[in-house]
Amino acid sequence: MKVVKHKEYIDLLHACRNLILTGAPGTGKTYLAKMIAEEMEAETEFVQFHPSYDYTDFVEGLRPTDSSSFERRDGIFKEFCKRAFKNLIDSAKTQEVLEKEKNLDEKIDTFLTDAVENIKEFTLISGNRFTVYEYNDKVIRVESKDNEKTPRIDIKISEVYELLDKGVVLNNVHDIRDYFGRKFGTQQDSYTFVIASAIRAMKSTASSSVSKVNRKDYVFIIDEINRGEMSKILGELFFSIDPGYRGEKGRVKTQYQNLIEEADVFSKGFFIPENVYIIGTMNDIDRSVESMDFAVRRRFTWKEVQPKDRLDMWEDCVGTWKDEAQQRMEKVNAVISNGTVGLTREYCIGPAYFRALDNYNGDFSKLWTLHLEPLVKEYLRGSRNLTENLEIIKKAYELIDEPEQGHIDF
Repeated sequence: MKVVKHKEYIDLLHACRNLILTGAPGTGKTYLAKMIAEEMEAETEFVQFHPSYDYTDFVEGLRPTDSSSFERRDGIFKEFCKRAFKNLIDSAKTQEVLEKEKNLDEKIDTFLTDAVENIKEFTLISGNRFTVYEYNDKVIRVESKDNEKTPRIDIKISEVYELLDKGVVLNNVHDIRDYFGRKFGTQQDSYTFVIASAIRAMKSTASSSVSKVNRKDYVFIIDEINRGEMSKILGELFFSIDPGYRGEKGRVKTQYQNLIEEADVFSKGFFIPENVYIIGTMNDIDRSVESMDFAVRRRFTWKEVQPKDRLDMWEDCVGTWKDEAQQRMEKVNAVISNGTVGLTREYCIGPAYFRALDNYNGDFSKLWTLHLEPLVKEYLRGSRNLTENLEIIKKAYELIDEPEQGHIDF
């Protein structure tokens, strides 16, 4: 039976969908987020927010192309949601349907690969000849030297796929216009007609077997979530990110909605699928914490990760220093937490710092000099009694002084 170490966090995430792990530096919040996703056996994506990060990176925006123009491209979160939604859709399909789709995918790919590699020539109804010189998951790029006005044109691969998948009867080019409900035909329709007809005429080959798709969780991890300007990054996603609006009921029109293709799953508006979960991490003492407005805060559940919660970070360490390290960490954090040196529990020392003891053969003096003392000095910078307070913390670290205090839970 599989041992679930982080059940508390997993249950919280399943219940609330959006979770922020907060607490003192060095408590391993980012590592914990990845472990939560791993135990959920979820597909994951990781991104770190920073002041320059924006809507174009996260949701969608215009990007330059090789032809010195611009095209709309999905950002990292939108791409992730597409993968998650595909999993939802595919998990509801029968094995027979999945095999049919795979067979069609392979058929189209075989046709296009052969057309590009062998520079195959095709003929339009008008008599103009053309070749396929490139393709990707969105477009088939064709070139017709007979067409001096527009020698190169992009054909939507999604339209070719749909015509073949739905078994649309294609007697002439107008059938394409009528099927997609367009008032007028386009130049692309002529190329689509020839390509779709040629693929349909190909002999089908036996496809490899396809397994039934199981529904999966998808966890999107945002490290340092408070370092980005949330309104600039999320835009209209302030609405759809709300836990109560998962799924198609949470559709919102994005800023580039008019540029989204009809075949795109988000052509009628963006939404976050039901199987998508978000974990953010942040340090309480960062100055940028205050930039998290209440509109964002109320859409997340907040869970403090305390140093004592993460002693499991030492499990893969080989040194014999762990018991002493726990004592020293607890003494230091007790002094920090009780207000003696003018700090609060948000400034506690996390167990991640002590992992360096493996590199120093358990030498606690090196850990203090090279890691903890510079950190504590930064915490105390600007205080009146920096030297005295630093000495108090150092003595606690060296287990010299027993601070006078009641029980403090940190």
